[in-house]
Amino acid sequence: MRTLYLAELRDSWTAWLGVCLAFVVTNLSFANSALVQASGWAAVRKGELDLMASGEFTLVPISNYVFSGLVGLTVIATSASMVVDARRGSLARLALAGATPAQVVRTVMLQLLAVSLAAAVIADLIAVATLQPWLAFLTTGLDSGEVIKQPAPVYDFGAVLLANAGVVLVALLGGYGQARRAAAVPPVEALRQAAAPPPPRMRVLSWVMLVVCAGVLALLFAAIIPIASVRDSETVSTLLQMSLVALVLFVVMVAILSPILISPLARGWTALIPTRAAVWQLARKNIYVRGPRFARSVIPIIFTIGLMLGLLALGPTIYATSAASGLDGGPITLDKAGIGAFLSLLGPALAIALAGGVGNLFMMSKQRDAELALLGITGATPDQRRVLPLLEAVILVVTAAIPAVAALGVMLGYLGLSFTATGMVPAFAVPAIAWAVSIGGTGLIMMAATVLPTLGALRLPEPRVIARLAAE
Repeated sequence: MRTLYLAELRDSWTAWLGVCLAFVVTNLSFANSALVQASGWAAVRKGELDLMASGEFTLVPISNYVFSGLVGLTVIATSASMVVDARRGSLARLALAGATPAQVVRTVMLQLLAVSLAAAVIADLIAVATLQPWLAFLTTGLDSGEVIKQPAPVYDFGAVLLANAGVVLVALLGGYGQARRAAAVPPVEALRQAAAPPPPRMRVLSWVMLVVCAGVLALLFAAIIPIASVRDSETVSTLLQMSLVALVLFVVMVAILSPILISPLARGWTALIPTRAAVWQLARKNIYVRGPRFARSVIPIIFTIGLMLGLLALGPTIYATSAASGLDGGPITLDKAGIGAFLSLLGPALAIALAGGVGNLFMMSKQRDAELALLGITGATPDQRRVLPLLEAVILVVTAAIPAVAALGVMLGYLGLSFTATGMVPAFAVPAIAWAVSIGGTGLIMMAATVLPTLGALRLPEPRVIARLAAE
């Protein structure tokens, strides 16, 4: 079977290439955190950095592992699912050739391992090259008013390799369910419907994970009173970070529910648009056809918009609460954890989500080219074929924005309860620039990722585009 595994690995690299950006960014997040932490602890041991002032370099990376791990696990699972769906025909031929379900699972897992290791090499090189400027940013991002010496960069390759192993574990956990799904499909059925995955459904494990996430979220809210009762310099910072955890957990719950939630949500709001334009109706109907693929494409975009809204709303909400509470000393003290701390917490996870969203859309580009070619054969005008991907991107972003705004509501609700428990008057502020950057900026990126890959195929004869996809 080794020869077969290697042959499948060679044949699948183009499919994995479309989603490898998420693997690279996840590895970069872990490797960067490992190097920052190694540099911070080295400075503490040398007496160059006070232990109480080292949280940005020694403790925040630990939180970053959690945020990046949660987002990476979900995004990598959706990316692996996209690749499995794209290679259903190839996996079915393996089964028809006599491969057992266990061997099919090992084939997919080997591909995941290879992609993760290749991405780790690229990410490690970037992490080493950017460590010095990242440490400088974290130092200048502190707003406690205390002058802190920037730690000297420490290139601990043992810590980096350990971080790479953590990402490999995340990737294998995220992809294992998709590998089992690929092995469970009857070979003849997969060959007959190679481009049409079965309708999505919730599995028993998904319901268990949903209950676990809901329980953890409930515990986070229940912990507000005990944490607020211990008044020290870390109380507010802890509650602020826990509000971000609540936001991420809510989006993870949405991702778990995506098989039964996303498509009905998209169909519901698009039905409210009062137009009978053919191209809009066609864009809406594609939701029905692309149910599983559409849901998986939306998940990273939900993370992107939700995390960006949370990050951009946090600072204004802190200042508004400080003003409403009559704090003469300025805004709420975050105890050395300024914008650098929260950007280092959410920034890498945000980058993973954005990379996953772009990668998943790129993964769908060849199938989208064939669909547009079929529309051309059946009479669609060139203008309609150019506008259709744009409308599909709009549907993707607006559908993602709805649960993302709900996640922001969860975070603000957590902050409101936290501020009240600590004796402050909660006041919320989400400036217009936050909405513009989060939804508008993400929308522009996703529109570009959807539309630009189709431009080349639109200039080719339709039969040639369809034949190219069939050959693959």
